[in-house]
Amino acid sequence: MIPEDTPAGMDNCGIVSVATLAGIPYKDAERVFILLHERRDFTSVWERLDAFAHLGMRVREEMHYRSPKPTLKKWLTTTYDPAHNYSVTITGHVLTIKDGLVLDQVYRMGIPTAQSPHKRKRVQSHIKL
Repeated sequence: MIPEDTPAGMDNCGIVSVATLAGIPYKDAERVFILLHERRDFTSVWERLDAFAHLGMRVREEMHYRSPKPTLKKWLTTTYDPAHNYSVTITGHVLTIKDGLVLDQVYRMGIPTAQSPHKRKRVQSHIKL
């Protein structure tokens, strides 16, 4: 579940992903992004890595994909390890995959990875925690 204080209708998916994976309120994650980067919109993988480090979270792996970038469907079958949680950048969006569920501002309570409507989107990068 994403933090209850997450505002709807904003381009804030990277902050939502960090807040969800860190288990902190959205406002606290937003403060970290403002402190580190003076912004609070869609965030790059580098900005999320900075935020995880600032929060003392251990990043186990980061990966940036070159062409051909895998679809989320292929990534889920070839790379995803259900024992870990992820912040995944897909085309124009950041998803959180936590405890086998895909979470974002639309799927606030999470949906199983197999039911994700984003399966045809290309994975740009992932951060494994």
